[in-house]
Amino acid sequence: MAMGITDFIFLGIMLALVAYSWLKSGAKTKKALTIGAKQFWNVLPFFIAIFGLIGLLEVLLTPKQVGAWLGPQQGVLAPFYAAVVGGLSAGPPAAAFPLGKYLLQQHAGVAAVGALLISWTAVATVTLPAEIRFFGARFALSRWLLAFVISIVIGLLMAAILPLMGWSL
Repeated sequence: MAMGITDFIFLGIMLALVAYSWLKSGAKTKKALTIGAKQFWNVLPFFIAIFGLIGLLEVLLTPKQVGAWLGPQQGVLAPFYAAVVGGLSAGPPAAAFPLGKYLLQQHAGVAAVGALLISWTAVATVTLPAEIRFFGARFALSRWLLAFVISIVIGLLMAAILPLMGWSL
């Protein structure tokens, strides 16, 4: 995917802010850039894995198959399936965006992709044991269940509202 005008605008703003920061304090800017570089290297393997997964899905699944599981004709089941996948996933939230775009291109419904994106960050099943330890089972499980249900509801709302706003693929 080529860089668009928005990408260049954000890049320009970021470079301008780094230059301003460098003029204010080169040492602090260098420290901040070092921290940012470390974070980038920490998430890079996950992004490579996501793009590898998308590549595999493109080979293994046809748009018809994706649509059969996650298409609008599945009703509430499509966002439910997607919320399960998102809730079980772990990693930086931005890693879900390429997967969501791929699914939309393969005829998944807006409700499913919306539920996937919300549940990826809000449900966080992999952190549930730690959450139970810190907050107790009642709080953690209530939060988990509410986040799961709400991710499905938000997906369904997106599917209903976005077309009214003129959005389409």
